[in-house]
Amino acid sequence: MWKDPLEFKPERWSYGDAAGSEFSYFPFGSGRRIYPPLAERMVLYSLASLLHSFDWKMPQGITKMDLSEKFGIVLKKAKPLVLMPVPRLSNPELYS
Repeated sequence: MWKDPLEFKPERWSYGDAAGSEFSYFPFGSGRRIYPPLAERMVLYSLASLLHSFDWKMPQGITKMDLSEKFGIVLKKAKPLVLMPVPRLSNPELYS
């Protein structure tokens, strides 16, 4: 344990090698031990941003969604879902 564990002292982390066999320091992105919940949150955040920022509609000429399935190890759609994003937010600068 460190003295004053609630104090920010970056010199605590300046020694050693995070990529080596020294296991006293594990950063979140250390080789195969990357932090999976962080990646899951980023995917969910990206999806939520897309759903929030756009209205989604079917392409012109397609009136009904094909829900047929393709059987395999994983059940998936026989034909991929195609949707067109329509900007929903009032300020175009929010999309850049």
